[in-house]
Amino acid sequence: MTTTDPNQRIERAEIEDTSLLAFYRDMSTPERRTFWACAAGWALDGMDFMIYPLVIGTIIALWKVDAASAGLAGTVTLLASAIGGWLGGYLSDHIGRVRTLQITIIWFSFFSLVCAVVQNFDQLLIARAVLGLGFGGEWAAGAVLMGEAIRPQYRGRAVGSVQSGWA
Repeated sequence: MTTTDPNQRIERAEIEDTSLLAFYRDMSTPERRTFWACAAGWALDGMDFMIYPLVIGTIIALWKVDAASAGLAGTVTLLASAIGGWLGGYLSDHIGRVRTLQITIIWFSFFSLVCAVVQNFDQLLIARAVLGLGFGGEWAAGAVLMGEAIRPQYRGRAVGSVQSGWA
């Protein structure tokens, strides 16, 4: 709406940028660091978890393991991740979310490497279970950290983007 009266002001409403990545451009440095730390953790989780189904056939053939037992290693990882989530929450409350996130990422990365060098299926089963503790702890600590560090108006988009790291 325009007017010819010079005494009458027309105030334009600020137009909000609703593009897909607008939230990222407006994030502060701590928010961005949190975003990338959690994204890296979730991406590593996803990569580690999805590598196992790709090698399960080789494990069955190499170590003469039946399919049900081979599948058990994936199940054990997820069950241990539930316990790891509880432990991660406890640690987050006592030593801080950032420190817990760092510890859990290092934990599951180390035990992912251990899985690569085990000598038999029993060792793999144990390594996958211990890896799951860090896996679940990282999810718990990272999710809460994102909720605390990212402003409410960006939280949903940030968490959704980080969750896409799994893929």
